[in-house]
Amino acid sequence: MGVTRSMLRRAGFSLLLLLLALGGTAHAERSETERAARWTELQHAIFGDRVVEDAGDRVAIDAPARAEDAAIVPVAIQVADALAPQVRELYLVIDDNPSPLAAHFVLGPLADPREIATRVRIDDYTYLHAIAEAADGRLYGTARFIKASGGCSAPAAKDQALARERLGKMKLTFGERTNHDSPVIAKLLISHPNNSGLQKDQVTQYFIPADFMQTLKVTYNGQPVFQLDSDIAISEDPSFDFRFHPPPSANPGEIKVEVLDSSQRQFIGTWPVAPAPQM
Repeated sequence: MGVTRSMLRRAGFSLLLLLLALGGTAHAERSETERAARWTELQHAIFGDRVVEDAGDRVAIDAPARAEDAAIVPVAIQVADALAPQVRELYLVIDDNPSPLAAHFVLGPLADPREIATRVRIDDYTYLHAIAEAADGRLYGTARFIKASGGCSAPAAKDQALARERLGKMKLTFGERTNHDSPVIAKLLISHPNNSGLQKDQVTQYFIPADFMQTLKVTYNGQPVFQLDSDIAISEDPSFDFRFHPPPSANPGEIKVEVLDSSQRQFIGTWPVAPAPQM
């Protein structure tokens, strides 16, 4: 998995977004006016002068109003049936995180964008923004406020030695499929510490170097399902729920997952996919 144009573009995003984060005011003191200004800055950094339209009920964010654990916050981006066939990319922005652009999904022709879910770290009370980009380039956005704090610096849940032993191991499970028209619903678990660089070793009290999943590529029989560019906002042991539509076939297929992390380690897993039940 080589360096792609999206990876280079994201590197530029990350630098600009980090500068914006360093220049921000204290999150707890922010008024709604300040939060709106923050989103305006981020929107310009990510999308330039492109207009992000209010998605209304076409895009939604499913997340708790208050997180039980700020280091493992379940978040799902949902796209309405009417808009879903047009969507080619999805963005998840956590406004007040140290690195706000948490996830950028580029969807392949087999992807079903109606729901993609993951778990994220949230550093302070903040707005989440989800933006769907259509094939014609139009952007549709929605926002949700969430109360959470300290997720990016929270201690790792696993012992670091154990995390290294299991590094790169993956598990993929599928939901039951009723017919050829229904999508395959998949849940992917990846064993990776996804260290943020803001966490301290509880014994030495030194900061643990950042070490996180950078790109995730999912294909079915060689055809792209989606590619994800991500960073420290994704929780330890990344988890993704997604849907895709395999072409009709009486034969089993194969799904392939490729992970590249910030240390340039690559991990690959493959799984058979049973054909849909015959009508």
